Amino acid sequence: MGLTKTFKDGSSPTPELGGTWWSNTCPNVACDVKSIDYAFSFEPNYDWSSSYAGGAEIWDYLRRVARKHHLYDKIRFRTEITHIEWDDGRQKWVLDYINLSTGDQGRYEADIVFAGMGPLRIPKIPKEFEAFEGPKCHTAHAIQVVPGIVNTVKHLDYYQRTASYVVPRRNVPTNALWKFLFRYMPFFHFIVYKLQYWASEYTIAAFSTKLIDRIPRLVMTAMAWLFRRIQIRNTQLRKKLTPKYEMGCRRIVVSSDYYPALARKNVDVHTEEITGVKGNSILLKDGTSQEVDVLVLATGFHVQNILPSRFMIGKDGADVKTSWGTNPQTYYGLTSPETPNMFFLLGPNIGLGHNSVLFMVETQVEYALKAISHMMKHDLTTLEVTSQACRDFADEVDEKMKGMVWSTMCNSWYQNKQGRVTALWWSSCSHY
Repeated sequence: MGLTKTFKDGSSPTPELGGTWWSNTCPNVACDVKSIDYAFSFEPNYDWSSSYAGGAEIWDYLRRVARKHHLYDKIRFRTEITHIEWDDGRQKWVLDYINLSTGDQGRYEADIVFAGMGPLRIPKIPKEFEAFEGPKCHTAHAIQVVPGIVNTVKHLDYYQRTASYVVPRRNVPTNALWKFLFRYMPFFHFIVYKLQYWASEYTIAAFSTKLIDRIPRLVMTAMAWLFRRIQIRNTQLRKKLTPKYEMGCRRIVVSSDYYPALARKNVDVHTEEITGVKGNSILLKDGTSQEVDVLVLATGFHVQNILPSRFMIGKDGADVKTSWGTNPQTYYGLTSPETPNMFFLLGPNIGLGHNSVLFMVETQVEYALKAISHMMKHDLTTLEVTSQACRDFADEVDEKMKGMVWSTMCNSWYQNKQGRVTALWWSSCSHY
């Protein structure tokens, strides 16, 4: 929304805006960040229904904001960019597109491009499940879908590869008095917003491996242990649900109905490795099989090296996918040497494990607008970051990540194949 005055044209392959909140509609889908922080700072939402908003409510909020700022008139829906290339001679980006509704193809040019591709958009579907002949669907994590369907299905077989650390989710409905105070006393809302923001900021210490910072993580680990012990009485089930890695290395799960759902009589939790499928049956490593009616793949998304080959051609004919590989080097996740006049929103090393990522997006947009304003003021046609600046940033990230729990080898989606953390920002939002 910060781009409204300078934003000329945009495209989206979907028929609606909303990104991950439009495309992900699994039962019980919600955000694990407090609602009051999961809104743009310039468009606070005084009417969140509860402490943690559901996906449909977040999507509705985004559409309201877009309508208010007249963004619908600036977006070509059902339009997919098929190729984008930097013209070195004319200092412009040339974009090829296709209208997914009509099949019509076209081309347009842009001086500045914002790549808001989003990291959570390409489902990660393991090859062993592609041959399943029955109905199947995809979601990010079982934390939401299991409680969402456990009361509907006759029986649920839950195959777990890695146990998660789970902490309570106190999802309290927002009463009318709070909504009234938020709406008619904006300063009161601002204070509550900032208190929650700084409370979340403080938790970054829990992800540090430094001795002085271990206390917050030890407290959170103890809380997760106690919560698991209270919620899961069956010792065998509790053993299956006990993680074998340091807390915080993988994303911490926030839920108060996940454990009770798994403890129900109509749920079986399996830890055997799945080797493949045959027909409507799941094949296990121990040689047994299990027939299922519907396959729900809670396997997450591809977040590493998501650009198609030859899709984005940058400066001097560089294929950005090849140049980046699995170790992209950018300047604060926003610009790269191969892509002049392009800004990546939520690029490499910008994700968060402790606070609202909307703060990061707003900060990136503010930086980009200042850069564009500088270009216009000084009549510059091109803005590009140096390779040295990107290498320095990558070195800083790698050095700082050595002191964070995400770098411990627990095989999380935060890391690339070499174990380098490329998905997360290493410090607080305020530091960024």
